Amino acid sequence: MKNLNILFPTDFSHLSIETLKTILPVVEQGKNHLVILHAATHEKSDATADRIRIKNEMESFLKSVPEVRSVSYETRWEYSTSRDLILKESDKVDIDLIIMATKGAHGLNTIWGSKTEAVVRDAIVPVIVMPVGAKLSLITKIALAADYDSLHHEHSLDTLLHIADHNTTSIDVVTINRTEEQLSRKEKMNRKYLKRRLQNFPHRFQHHFEDEISHGLIAYAKKHGSDLIAILPRDYRFLEGLFTESLSKRMVYKSEVPLLILK
Repeated sequence: MKNLNILFPTDFSHLSIETLKTILPVVEQGKNHLVILHAATHEKSDATADRIRIKNEMESFLKSVPEVRSVSYETRWEYSTSRDLILKESDKVDIDLIIMATKGAHGLNTIWGSKTEAVVRDAIVPVIVMPVGAKLSLITKIALAADYDSLHHEHSLDTLLHIADHNTTSIDVVTINRTEEQLSRKEKMNRKYLKRRLQNFPHRFQHHFEDEISHGLIAYAKKHGSDLIAILPRDYRFLEGLFTESLSKRMVYKSEVPLLILK
């Protein structure tokens, strides 16, 4: 992951502090630039007092992560809802990637969705979702979910290959719940195209079988020690039809491995 402008939204919470600490080694290693973003709310009757409060909260947050001084970074804030501000800032030409924490969701929250899932759905840049306890200090193995039904978003692979290191990162292209014999000739043709795109990286094509696709991807990543799961939601149309929720939404809620949602 090199020379990217990375947007990191924060609400100044403990989870946000711990997530920032986790991703800093990757930010520093790749000589990336970090944009720390906060969606502020009006709490004081006086606008000046509000601005001072927000400035102090940002300074306190940065002091909680002194390691941030080892990377190139800037801070931005604005009065807004989190979702709207994240999308507004990530739409700007200078932002290449969003990395954000999620607590996941349970019960009714999985039906109504979350801020993270809304950003994953609507962002026009790739998003790395960091579940509680997930690590992103070194990426040596990536599990790339593929159904080969369509590769018309082949440019989306550029971000994946940009994140992967030619010398140290291997990529497992994983097909869930489909055998070789079940692939059409078009899908096999797309698979060969994908093989050419990955020719400069250690890679292999794998099949995994599980009751549910999202469970299968997570189980595969855990079994094979994947540091990152990458998915192309728009290329999972026929898979998404199996669920009332999208595949990417299920993955955001259930994975303990960082997720790269490609665009």
